Amino acid sequence: LKIKIKIIILEGIATSGKTTIKDLLIAYFKNKSYSYSIVEEDEILMPFLHNTNQEVAKNHLKEIIEKYFSQNKDFLIFDRLYFTHIHRTNYDIREFKDIEDLVKDKDCLLVFLKIYEKLIPERIFNAMKHRSNSWGDYVRSKGNKEEIIKYYTSQQRKLLKYLEESSINSKIIDTTKMDFDEITNQILDIK
Repeated sequence: LKIKIKIIILEGIATSGKTTIKDLLIAYFKNKSYSYSIVEEDEILMPFLHNTNQEVAKNHLKEIIEKYFSQNKDFLIFDRLYFTHIHRTNYDIREFKDIEDLVKDKDCLLVFLKIYEKLIPERIFNAMKHRSNSWGDYVRSKGNKEEIIKYYTSQQRKLLKYLEESSINSKIIDTTKMDFDEITNQILDIK
């Protein structure tokens, strides 16, 4: 089996299935004895969670990309990369072209995990029952129930707009049925 892609970028709103897919990819790579690195969301976002400066975001992303490219693993998985930075800095995706250029020619696939909009409230509020209190507090900081729903629905629409404008090879996968084994096979293009 020859897998064409070497870099996988997982994008999508909270509860779209990024962590589950990442765990399944890791299990697959371990089973097949592939070497891999994971760039966790914490490393991508947390140092600059409230940053609104485009150059700060881009410099941070460039450092991370260079650091992980130098490891020369069979696979590299990004749990988010630059869409959230675009969203937070309120810039246009074209302003992040140099970030795209760093990854797009390296057998990269950007996977957008999409939630059917009518299911976003159910996913978010169910996750609040199971995830950490700090995550629940973060979600509640978006406002009342209607404001939370509006925030995540709007965020998914914006991220999908970025995807349309991106020059990176991409695939949108609907996670409505939460058939994450099948989704993993789609990402790896395993028949």
